[in-house]
Amino acid sequence: MSLKFFNELSGTLAIELTEPTESIAAKLANQRATATATIREVSFALEVFEDKHFRDLTVDEFDRIVLELPVLTLRGFGDPVEHRAPNGTCFTVRDLASAIAETERNTRQQSQWYGGVDVHHIYFEGILEADDGVWEIHWGS
Repeated sequence: MSLKFFNELSGTLAIELTEPTESIAAKLANQRATATATIREVSFALEVFEDKHFRDLTVDEFDRIVLELPVLTLRGFGDPVEHRAPNGTCFTVRDLASAIAETERNTRQQSQWYGGVDVHHIYFEGILEADDGVWEIHWGS
């Protein structure tokens, strides 16, 4: 398995809202969602950081098996979401990236940061299995 490979990938979550974000303070670049904004779309992109540069993953890297589980439960900032391996036995990089995007698409609205959906913590920092068997998605800013 190559979960280590997956957790070392650079990933960014893109969150499209129904309203524009706002600055949280005059001298900061940080943005926040308004209290009434809802999520239109979520996407998750992965890259490899290699030789001080980012590059796209190869087809072989996307097809690399990273978790040998038929069912995976993921939790970001919301309720856990169950995912079934497309082939019934394991998750590839592509499968796991898709499951992360789906989890966030379905639950990120439950998050709160400065009064609205958390659009700030969008940088992938890996997944780890918690004591309850749920895999937690870690996001940084």
